[in-house]
Amino acid sequence: MRSFLLGWQTYLYQLFNKKEEYAENRLYIISSNYAAGVAGNLIGGNFFTGLLLLLQADDAFIGLVTMLTMFSNMMQVLAPLLLERFSERKKILVIGRVITHFLNIIMISIIPLTGYANSIKLAMILVVVLLVNLINAMLSPGYQIWHIKSIPNDLRSRYFSFMQISNGILIYSVVLLSSRLVDYFKQGGNELTGLLILRAIALVLAVVDVVLLNRIREYPVSNRKVKLKEVLFSPFREKKYLATVLMACIWSFAANIPGSYYNVYLLRELNISYSFLNMVNMVSLPILMIVMPVWRRRIDSTSWFRTLYVSIGLYIVHYIGLAFVTAKTLYLYPLFLLYAFMISPGINLVFSNLPYINMPEENQTNFLGFYATMNNFAGFLGVSLGRQFITMTGDLKLTIGRTVMGNKQLILLLTAVFMMMGVFVIYRLAKKATAEEQTEEQAIL
Repeated sequence: MRSFLLGWQTYLYQLFNKKEEYAENRLYIISSNYAAGVAGNLIGGNFFTGLLLLLQADDAFIGLVTMLTMFSNMMQVLAPLLLERFSERKKILVIGRVITHFLNIIMISIIPLTGYANSIKLAMILVVVLLVNLINAMLSPGYQIWHIKSIPNDLRSRYFSFMQISNGILIYSVVLLSSRLVDYFKQGGNELTGLLILRAIALVLAVVDVVLLNRIREYPVSNRKVKLKEVLFSPFREKKYLATVLMACIWSFAANIPGSYYNVYLLRELNISYSFLNMVNMVSLPILMIVMPVWRRRIDSTSWFRTLYVSIGLYIVHYIGLAFVTAKTLYLYPLFLLYAFMISPGINLVFSNLPYINMPEENQTNFLGFYATMNNFAGFLGVSLGRQFITMTGDLKLTIGRTVMGNKQLILLLTAVFMMMGVFVIYRLAKKATAEEQTEEQAIL
């Protein structure tokens, strides 16, 4: 235990040593992420799905919300047209964060309280979701470039792994308590009241997020006027970076096929409580603390790309297992979630740094916007495929072994098939990238 604590003490000293130039910035960045992350989980995920179900949203509408989110985020490719005009972007980024918090927390909280029909309320929520994601799309690359300047490359695997562990502990602890609160109100027939209380707490955290964000020091970048032609086509001249983008797109396409349909299956068809779902998620915390150092060491000893295809390949198993979860086999849900908790940190850790691998030093806002746009476009295609599958197979039942599966279970098997094909492509891309690097090194020698 003593060596464990000393290890963490050394770990934290390396990340937040005040003698190092960017240490204070990293402290504010990670604290802002804590506040924003908890707030986002209190108004999103299962709680947002529950709010939509209370307003009698059907499967098609829930799929449409996810599609709209992906489509809006594709607009990140246009972010350089706005951001590249400014050498100092902090003010516009902070104001943008204030606006998105207002829309996402306050406006969506007010809509269910209006006297309109549920169909109109859902349409209003759809419009707000569109606005929030459009604003985020135009500003998101700016936040990332702003913050990554304070995280040197040699610290990134440590920083991102620490952030995932600490963020996970905080978020899951708060979400578990929040789930019990909502379940308490749900039992009394006042589920909406419980969800609105969570949104009030999220509003307080949003204020904290903005205050912390404003304290992060900005390192000015060169400003210039960017032409639309350059924004759209210049990334295609960087072949090495295109390989990185393609890997992200492959994952995004497959991972977004299930959308929120499985959550609907658990909440509505199996009638599982919020507390049970989030209690299972809470178990991820000790697992995360154990396996994150393992994945970090694997990255340091092999490569980011190799860790990506290995972790995704292992992750496929959990989709197959969850497809067999029914009211009679509910024990499979925590079992395969525990398995996923051991694998997903590897995927998440790679994706924390993936946008910056092989990114050229110049015009990084442009490349980051391109990365996000292509990633979201792939996700949009995945969500569209999933929505089409659900709408076309509404009453489909298929028996596999002793399990009778509906479309919300079968969509996980469809996801597994596409992800398996994706792993093969990522493997080939990673091998090609390694061979090119070795050739370049030999040429230098």
